[in-house]
Amino acid sequence: MKGMGIDIIQIDKIAKLIERNDCQTLSLLFNHSEINRCQSASNPYQSYALCFATKEAVGKALGIGLVGIDWNEIEANITHGKLSIDLHGKASIEARKLGIRQWLATWSDWDGHIIVHVFAL
Repeated sequence: MKGMGIDIIQIDKIAKLIERNDCQTLSLLFNHSEINRCQSASNPYQSYALCFATKEAVGKALGIGLVGIDWNEIEANITHGKLSIDLHGKASIEARKLGIRQWLATWSDWDGHIIVHVFAL
């Protein structure tokens, strides 16, 4: 294992951010694919919170937080309840430097919170 990260966030906190509907802020935090997936999800706020927590957890697993990489370079994809991670740009370069070839990720929804665990392999 090359790294591990965990993050927890209140869904309501992300809901307030999304409700402001500030397109510029959304595009800094989430890439176009994530925004489309979250908007079409049965629970968009939960989906956005899951993406946000995934980005935080990946940054921790990389050992740099989100310093030097852009938030939207970490992409969370939820398909059939399973979370996968794709990195782009500087985030991908950082992972390659660390020899990370694969990500394992789990998540759960508990009492209005999303918790995400990621493992960099």
